Amino acid sequence: EWLEAADCRAELLQHLKDQVPQIFCLKKELSPPEEEDLTQRRLLHPLECFLFGEDPQEGRQKLQQGSASSQLCGRVFKEGETVYSCDCAIDPTCVLCMDCFQDSVHKNHRYKMHASSGGGFCDCGDVEAWKVGPCCSKHDLGAAAAMDEAVLEPELYERAEKLFRVLMRYVTDFLVWEENFELSAELQPRLKDNVYYCVLYNDEHHSYDHVIYTLQRSVNCDQAEAQTHTTLIDKEGRRAVKRGTLRSCQQAKDLIRSNSEHISLQPLRVEILHATVMAHQTFALRLGSWFQKIIGYSGFRQAFCQVALEPNADRDRPCLISRLMLHDARMYKARKIVHELIFGSMLMDSDFKRLFAIEFTKHYKQLQKDFISDDHERSISITALSVQIFTVP
Repeated sequence: EWLEAADCRAELLQHLKDQVPQIFCLKKELSPPEEEDLTQRRLLHPLECFLFGEDPQEGRQKLQQGSASSQLCGRVFKEGETVYSCDCAIDPTCVLCMDCFQDSVHKNHRYKMHASSGGGFCDCGDVEAWKVGPCCSKHDLGAAAAMDEAVLEPELYERAEKLFRVLMRYVTDFLVWEENFELSAELQPRLKDNVYYCVLYNDEHHSYDHVIYTLQRSVNCDQAEAQTHTTLIDKEGRRAVKRGTLRSCQQAKDLIRSNSEHISLQPLRVEILHATVMAHQTFALRLGSWFQKIIGYSGFRQAFCQVALEPNADRDRPCLISRLMLHDARMYKARKIVHELIFGSMLMDSDFKRLFAIEFTKHYKQLQKDFISDDHERSISITALSVQIFTVP
């Protein structure tokens, strides 16, 4: 139906408008496997059917047969992961993951190993990063030529662009969304329930114990529940600590602020979100992870980069990827998904890397200003990407 619809975008958004609140607005919180199963069945599977134009499993198999592996490794490092540098590197920021190092000439050279602070990625296959031996045996230079041949069929590429344009805009809109109670007209439900969430955000000022203490005093939960909330706030950047009417959430918000102010001069950051806004923001993050899997295929990666860097019809507004960069400092830990998307797409292709570098440089002054007023570490900030862009010889 979506394929034949006169307005494909409206049909896709209608589907999200119907389904997203039914999965992410439930009174009883689902277990992660239940939520994942529903998301896969009712949201992601239909989107993949539209993308491939057939059973997604079969579509994937065809792509795997026809595509070569990328010349670049691009593995994004987790915090604490072992990385290797060698005297052959152009500069000290060029590093290899363990697998590529073991399969490379560098293991017989003078090398150093250290723990990654997270966020960087493996430079194997990048000819601008190494004086000799840029590729391990898996990412040889021959893969680059094969990559150029791995082109999608025109209909598949067209569908990918069409779908990515809708979904990438949806993801961007919700990651930078600042209206806590309202959705856009296209996603506004017919009947608005009086259901809200009191949402607590991660910061760098309060300790675990402070947050646990504040939650126990403010939202009537025991220590175990407060600990669960606090762990998830630290891991995911935010967490709904109360569900209820606007009035009850407002009371919880006031209590959290006053109780946390006694401990530290700065109160915890807490906001009230309407349940449907929270639902769409949660699904937008899930879509970010879905995109990471999909752009593992080079043809889809090109379509994704094309859409993300496309100039906005309104000339005063930046392209989608720049909108995300410019909101980086306000984006809690959702920014991690954005950074990984950039690593997995723009930085894996030399032509798109150049176009992305132009956008990054255009906004560089603003990004640095935002970083100065941000209370998070450099490794969490989009400005850390400058090492990938400005250290190229």
